[in-house]
Amino acid sequence: MLTKRLLLLFSTLTLVFSVLYGQKKDSTKTIFEFMAIGDVLEMELSTDMTLLKDQKKTNEYQPASISFTDAAGQAQKWEIKLRSRGKFRRRICVLPPLKLNFNKGDLQKAGLAKDDELKLITHCVEGFEGKEFLMREYLAYKLYQMISPYALKVHLVEIKYRDSKSKAKTSGWGILMEDEASMAKRCGAKLCDDCFSTPKDSFNMEQVNAACLFEYMIGNTDWSIQMVRNVKMLKFKDGSKSAIVPYDFDFSGFVNASYALPNADYKLTSIRERIFLSMTQSDAEIASTKALFESKRQAMIDYIKGFKALSAAGRNDAVNYLESFFESLKQPLRRP
Repeated sequence: MLTKRLLLLFSTLTLVFSVLYGQKKDSTKTIFEFMAIGDVLEMELSTDMTLLKDQKKTNEYQPASISFTDAAGQAQKWEIKLRSRGKFRRRICVLPPLKLNFNKGDLQKAGLAKDDELKLITHCVEGFEGKEFLMREYLAYKLYQMISPYALKVHLVEIKYRDSKSKAKTSGWGILMEDEASMAKRCGAKLCDDCFSTPKDSFNMEQVNAACLFEYMIGNTDWSIQMVRNVKMLKFKDGSKSAIVPYDFDFSGFVNASYALPNADYKLTSIRERIFLSMTQSDAEIASTKALFESKRQAMIDYIKGFKALSAAGRNDAVNYLESFFESLKQPLRRP
């Protein structure tokens, strides 16, 4: 009798611990969520800046540390590794975009998820112009979040860079982006980086049409579904049809970066020209998608107008460019 009671008690405790552990695991924050504090995270990044710039065309990691104050007001310092990333920007930018790699053990000790990578989009050119481009790219990510639930989360960062060798300090702005695997997990999916030439009937076309029309809205042609370029493809664990998540918008007319080039493949002469890259054949197939964008029109414009990190001139230009998109919806979209 005593043995049966002990077995029952052991089974009950095991169930309780399993439930508690499952709840803790499900509610665990990612490092991105931990750092996405307020409207802007103030952060110091310390590393060998000369080495970073010297080997920006390689994928070699180097030691670094980041410091910031968390949401509870506690000072945080994390020892990490970082490296340059990207293709075009790492070649031409004064400071390349970065990949931040955290120690999984440190994340676990802090009670965070083991997703150990973040992207940091840095300023490509110095000064006022560089900040404007960065803020407009940040806006593009935020606007897409209004259109689709399958979107990468981003957070603004004001960064003090400290050279660990010379102790020299500089400052700049950045966009912190959540780990793509974390995004996929959040969406109940897995990433598929080699799903080239995926057939149309494998996709959730309502979602894909929204992504394609968004790229048209911001005047971006630097992407491809079939080549899985500047999009992430999601394959859902429940068997639902695949979705795409666009990213990397600095060649768009909306950002209007000075270093961006028009896409000669489509005979464009300006990065502000739009051309609709899609898996559809006619505008009739995207009537509901157009209606979705129209329903978000005022919210998107209001968000841009209220985004004071971008200059007044920049906000006005961004709104005007968006308005030109909505005017273009009254006519057949320009296709390749």
